[in-house]
Amino acid sequence: MLCDKCKKNEAKVYYTEIVNGEKTEQHLCEECATEITSFQMGASLLNPETSLGSLLSTILGNYHGNLSQEKERTGKELHCDKCGMTYSEFLRVGRFGCDHCYDSFENVLEQSIRNIQGSDAHTGKKPKDFESKTEKIIKEMPEIDKLSIRLQDAIEKEEFEEAAKLRDQIRKLKKEEINNA
Repeated sequence: MLCDKCKKNEAKVYYTEIVNGEKTEQHLCEECATEITSFQMGASLLNPETSLGSLLSTILGNYHGNLSQEKERTGKELHCDKCGMTYSEFLRVGRFGCDHCYDSFENVLEQSIRNIQGSDAHTGKKPKDFESKTEKIIKEMPEIDKLSIRLQDAIEKEEFEEAAKLRDQIRKLKKEEINNA
């Protein structure tokens, strides 16, 4: 497949960008990908010094609009109160100086993550056969308790026909318990 931009070289990069909820996809050659995305291919990825931290700091560095706003507002560069590391240092080094850095750079990181991913909350898929703690608890509850919860929910939603059916089911189960005892 040829590059979507130059139409000459073979596309080796599949680039997806989501801005304000709109998704754009491009197939790019290495040169066009470098121009458009500031993403360096080739030797830098094969370099043994390249780490996940340095890749992350490169990506975050491309989304540092909030950093300059913070610097303009306060007149000084954002830094960690505990270890003194600046955000610029973090971008250069690729890792934080201490555990307090996460709190110190929280606002900038949250905005950068929102810009990159479109959200700061994970909304992905659950693993196959995943069951939350709540689902496990509900699964182990007696049938009458499950129906009681559904009854309460129906009443709150003002679904009175459903509530009446659930009430009748609960009464039936209670009668069966009494008869079996």
